[in-house]
Amino acid sequence: MRHRRPGEPTLGLAERRAIAAYRESRYPAQEKAIHEAAGFPVPVEVAWDQITLPGDAKYYADEGYFEKTIFEPIAAGLKEVGKDKMGREALQAKLKSIRIRFDEKTAPASNYPNGLKFDGGVLDVNWRPFSNVADFKDRVAAVVQVLEKNL
Repeated sequence: MRHRRPGEPTLGLAERRAIAAYRESRYPAQEKAIHEAAGFPVPVEVAWDQITLPGDAKYYADEGYFEKTIFEPIAAGLKEVGKDKMGREALQAKLKSIRIRFDEKTAPASNYPNGLKFDGGVLDVNWRPFSNVADFKDRVAAVVQVLEKNL
């Protein structure tokens, strides 16, 4: 995988087309799953220009690119936190939005709690897409840990 260099264009035409197709065909189901897991339509802000890596356009539709590494662990963590009335009420009272991004300089390779922050009602998720796909449970546990500590 190539990484961005300062001054380098963020995304080429192939990436922009691929992410537009993903956002139209697959992302709505991911956003819906997050809303259902939270128990309410929590706003989800995705920094698409950050989580779409140059040169990876052909992989965006792979469920391991965004879904298994970012969206599904968030939904599973929300579902675990909201498994009872107390958890659902805490989510609705304190979770104002979810921000999903990737900052290569600060995103953890595998220490997933380090890629999460909860501040001012915003769950900030800074995880690298398409890496360590098998770490699903570790990502879910990180979401649960951060939310339970802050709700």
